[in-house]
Amino acid sequence: MENMPEFNSDRREYFRINDTVFIDYKLIDRAEAERLGVIIQNPLHAGDSDGKLQLNTIQTAFTHLVDQINQDNREIARALRLLDEKINIHVQLLNRQNNKTKDSNPAIDVNLSGGGIAFFTADKLDAKSILEVHIELIPSGTTIHAITNVISCNKVQDAPEETPYFIRLVFSHMSECDRNLLVKHTLSRQAEELRAAQDED
Repeated sequence: MENMPEFNSDRREYFRINDTVFIDYKLIDRAEAERLGVIIQNPLHAGDSDGKLQLNTIQTAFTHLVDQINQDNREIARALRLLDEKINIHVQLLNRQNNKTKDSNPAIDVNLSGGGIAFFTADKLDAKSILEVHIELIPSGTTIHAITNVISCNKVQDAPEETPYFIRLVFSHMSECDRNLLVKHTLSRQAEELRAAQDED
């Protein structure tokens, strides 16, 4: 993945990662944003918050256990991670059948945190525009639903020709469940990068 421009040069509230996700977004007006915001922030939004939290708790416990095993036997830990990856691939295939985001949009490189997201796009959008976004995390297949505000959308000279604009979005409305899952996802990816670096050593 190529380096993404820094999302914010100021002190940041959340740890940021470069990641690859599926994303779908559409421009909405303020009235629609307020209507959706109430729905999104409802704890019962989407009806599967409990399931998301349970899966995330299991994944966190599994990752912690594998890290402990890795201290004594790297081969067993590696086998367990491969098994986990195999399960994740099957989950992705099942989610693909019910998720239209993947069908209409390719996976893209993003700069991501619990507070916002930035990526290259073909669309020129005005600052302060409001977008409804669906972000599917890889490999879990978890979909984050949020309302965002456009901080900036600038043309980048050396950007890909088909996506010349770099857009920065800040999340304004998101369920607590989705925000927790998003933050844990970024921390998990950071841990993966550290483990990979250790394995190379």
